[in-house]
Amino acid sequence: MTCSGTFTRRANDGLVQHSGILCADVDAIPPTRLVESTILYPEGSPGWAGDPGKLWNKVEAGEKRQDAQLAREFVLAVPVELSSSEQFQLAVEWSQKELVAKGMVAEVSLHHPKSRTNPHVHVLCTMRKFDGEKFSEKKSREWNDVALLAHQRESWAEAVNAALEKAGRTERVDHRSLKDRGIDRLPEPKIGVAATAMKRRGVLPDPERFRVVRWVKSLNEVRQAARETVMDTWRMLLASRSPGHDNGPTPQKGPDISR
Repeated sequence: MTCSGTFTRRANDGLVQHSGILCADVDAIPPTRLVESTILYPEGSPGWAGDPGKLWNKVEAGEKRQDAQLAREFVLAVPVELSSSEQFQLAVEWSQKELVAKGMVAEVSLHHPKSRTNPHVHVLCTMRKFDGEKFSEKKSREWNDVALLAHQRESWAEAVNAALEKAGRTERVDHRSLKDRGIDRLPEPKIGVAATAMKRRGVLPDPERFRVVRWVKSLNEVRQAARETVMDTWRMLLASRSPGHDNGPTPQKGPDISR
């Protein structure tokens, strides 16, 4: 799970709506197919909460500052081993439990890239709770807590693994970092939609992000080869000192210098 950031009002023309989600730059979005989308909202919400057009217009109208934070987006990687309906149900159930239950309104949209890889879900959340028929005057700052994000990452991994088990699959995911899992490997940076879009449109034949990823991969390969060489040498050294192994000639006794 990635909390990809927040959305702010654009200086000239506000937010842009694209394929069921609001986004900062339409050109940066890779070609995807919107499979299914829905809006989840707390019980007792105003009737317009389920209408995406009215909802996000209300969100933007309620902010006074030109650079106001309008929404928070989560990008959830869903397993390719699940069917489209299972992927969408997984995201909806998690969003209901972890986001809507805390007072957020969440627009959940399942996307399948044209490349047929990396199916994912965009979850766009409001920054304020409802106060009657309108949003509250104060934003819910507790939703910005780093500990809450850590919990959400863990709970998403648990939800994915439960869905995989229910589907009879043996694959599992782990939300922890390589360091926390005891894996000695450099993490590979994400290429990102902006670099992918530049390469796809021919703006840059080989964007820097692609070069960085290749460089990190090569470093990991070198580190792995060096680690294996050290381990092989260590095993040979241990074997040479094992009982019954010819450890070479016995050293000659030197002169007695104790006196």
